[in-house]
Amino acid sequence: MLSITLQPNIDSHILFVGGGAVAERRIGLCIHEACCIVISPVVTDQIRRWSEMGLITWHKSIFKDVHIEILKSSRLVFICTNHTSINDELESLARRYKVLLNRSDNPLACDFTVPSTLNIGDVHISIGANNGGPRVNRLIRQDMTKRYSELKIVMPRLKIIREEVKLLIPRVDERQQFWRTHLDEIAFQAILDGDWPLIEEKLHHAISGIRSKS
Repeated sequence: MLSITLQPNIDSHILFVGGGAVAERRIGLCIHEACCIVISPVVTDQIRRWSEMGLITWHKSIFKDVHIEILKSSRLVFICTNHTSINDELESLARRYKVLLNRSDNPLACDFTVPSTLNIGDVHISIGANNGGPRVNRLIRQDMTKRYSELKIVMPRLKIIREEVKLLIPRVDERQQFWRTHLDEIAFQAILDGDWPLIEEKLHHAISGIRSKS
């Protein structure tokens, strides 16, 4: 099964049939990377807001024959209704027109999965459990959010220090050696444990040492 990382493509769209909580989560993963079209008579408040903001196109209707052209020209289709018979029909149409599908009620029927994404400041993480189930994804997400929470504060400071090091050490190999020495696994674990001020002080001390030799 494919695991798809979405890339922006203004020339195609992604279709979502169904407007419940599952569809909302899927749309949340795609809304900034593609044109999203939703077909559903009822949607969540968040999907409605996205539609009102012009971030998605919402067809307030059940899936009908007139929507087949939208499906045929879709880049991907997410089947997210609560009706097995409708999902069966949509799967059949997607396969007939060779559109990759993700079916929320039958993981074995999916042609692809989309990793869950986690943003912690400047750190962006994709999470995929290979159909291990949404519960596993949620537990991993909760664990990583807690485990890497310190990075939200640390990363902006590290970026500033990195620019200082680039100015002081022109050679790439020497810069790499600097970071291997001063930001090793022990230092990184100390950061995760909340000891960033100590690591920052050590980095500034190392930089001052380089300056004094210049």
